Order: sequence, then C-alpha cells, then structure tokens
Amino acid sequence: MSAEINTSVCPLCGQANQCAVAAGLRAEDCWCMQTRIAPQVLERIPAAQRRQSCVCPTCGQGLSPTGTPS
Repeated sequence: MSAEINTSVCPLCGQANQCAVAAGLRAEDCWCMQTRIAPQVLERIPAAQRRQSCVCPTCGQGLSPTGTPS
C-alpha cells in the first residue's frame, strides 16, 4: 500500500510548493515556468514522488528552507 502524495507540498522540505497546477490554475501561471531548476535539485526528489509533486521556490533555487545553499 502506498501513501497518498500531497501535491501542494515540496517533496524535499515539506513546505508549501506554491504550485499553480495543484491550486487548480494553469501550468503557464506557475512560478516554475519562469525559473530554471537545476537537474541536481530534481535528482534529490525521492523516486516515488518524481513527477507527482513540485519542489518549492526555495528548493528550486537550490537553497535550504533557511535560505542557505543546500
């Protein structure tokens, strides 16, 4: 049995990911469409959560939730 994935939280830090799609808006309106997310960040997402939920803007920039490089 697998746990349900909450698409509104970041799979890396557990904070709100500010995903437009999870909020019922158009993908084009999402913050991630205006930002390059490094492949290293995406590789840190647990395999079971890849392509299931988005990272938050902080993690997407390669920062920890405290704002320091991770």
